[in-house]
Amino acid sequence: MANQSGQRQTKRSGGINTTLIGAVFLGICILIAGINIGGGVRKLNKTLEEKQLAATNTISVPSDMGITENKYLTEAEAGEYLNLPSEQIVELIKTGEITEYVVTPTGYSISAAVLDEWFDNEAYQNKLRANSSASPDEDKTEE
Repeated sequence: MANQSGQRQTKRSGGINTTLIGAVFLGICILIAGINIGGGVRKLNKTLEEKQLAATNTISVPSDMGITENKYLTEAEAGEYLNLPSEQIVELIKTGEITEYVVTPTGYSISAAVLDEWFDNEAYQNKLRANSSASPDEDKTEE
């Protein structure tokens, strides 16, 4: 009694309910993946915007205009720095040998760079004086 009316028997493997559940599950997986990818793209976009903003807010200063730590000294500290009495530092300021300084309520404030420049110039002048005073003595001994 196999197939009397000529109908074919087909096996159903779960029917419409299983197919519907599978499609919904697949749709949810695609939705979750899309959300994750979208979130990653937003994070990446935000990071790139922050980097671009940071790059535009960076001030580029030429090396010769760079901000340096300039050390300022009182006249007592300047005296110790140059191994001179502080009174002599004040005298150098009053005579105009050191021209760059700031008058403060407690005294004078002088840049270490200015002191270095004065000291180098003074050492050079002393060397010139020593050489010029040595030259006439040599001439006298030769005669």
